[in-house]
Amino acid sequence: MNTIIEKAKDLRKYLHTIPELSLKETKTKKALMDFLKENTELRVIDCGLWFYAVKKASNQNSCPERIIGIRADFDAVEGADGLPGHYCGHDGHSASLAGFALLLEQMEIPNEVYLIFQPAEERGEGGEMCSCLIEEKGIQEIYAYHNIPGYAMGEILLLDHTFACASTGLSLTFTGSPSHAAYPEKGKNPALTISELILFTDERLKKPSKGMILSTVIGIELGSDAYGVSASEGGLRLTVRGEYQEEFLSLLEDILRKAEELAKEYELEFSYEEKEPFPATENDAKSVSFIEECAEKAGLSVRHLEEANRWSEDFGYYLQKTKGAMFGVGAGEVTPALHTADYEYPDEIMGDILSLYEKIVNAKNI
Repeated sequence: MNTIIEKAKDLRKYLHTIPELSLKETKTKKALMDFLKENTELRVIDCGLWFYAVKKASNQNSCPERIIGIRADFDAVEGADGLPGHYCGHDGHSASLAGFALLLEQMEIPNEVYLIFQPAEERGEGGEMCSCLIEEKGIQEIYAYHNIPGYAMGEILLLDHTFACASTGLSLTFTGSPSHAAYPEKGKNPALTISELILFTDERLKKPSKGMILSTVIGIELGSDAYGVSASEGGLRLTVRGEYQEEFLSLLEDILRKAEELAKEYELEFSYEEKEPFPATENDAKSVSFIEECAEKAGLSVRHLEEANRWSEDFGYYLQKTKGAMFGVGAGEVTPALHTADYEYPDEIMGDILSLYEKIVNAKNI
């Protein structure tokens, strides 16, 4: 085990030096595939932008008791300088799954296991792309983790319901007609429409809800610095979030419906675009209990979190198709935050992940 862990750590360190943005992860994907081919005899299947490896049940004469998926993402974050960096720890996610592949090859297991290496999590596209494997291979349950700063190193963090919120960027555009600033009534200015929509959204958030809902103003564009001209085109950019998929969609629909009503009232053209949509990552409660049992068998500390993470994760696409769960792993109580230039995945948790995955794939039933 120690040799495998050290190989996984070395791989992680190398991946950290070649960060690539979503859908551009050519060197990263090649490094991971080469690592598996050089260190295992597992079947590795290239799917273009992504790939997976499979381990069949040890008893080839009978059907596997369970068909399990484990997913890791491998894209990087775009930093404030415009350059990619592994500021979210995806290098550790993929390196630990690659390391587990080495351990998995040595194991006698009653189950069939698919190791899914996914691109483009940061844009919310990779999960939707790779989740096709669920139906194709009949995967019955799937798991993934995210390293999370602010908690004890290696602590397993569980949520019985939503692990990460649904979200989407929403770009709303309103187009009217210009006029002289002295005669604003002769034109159609979107300013009131945008103002009323912001106020409506604020009131909508006050309605009772089962889980957290949120709409954040990201930007407003309106008019120009030509003080003699009344504005004729404006845009509002929001990020809409929700703890539960159903409530998230309801909030989104209400905002769009109100935008259309206001555009009609003020005789404006209206269009919108969703940017980087993510579904809610809604865990299966039974799968969460199973992870807890496996963590305890592996001798790992477990903590149940009180509320969903407000950030989003495209693992929700998998959970729309089969049962499973995402869990967190503590990255240290005093450490930089995710998506900041000083953050780096802690190699100290690599062994804990491999031990937990070993218990997950070796169990005969959930």
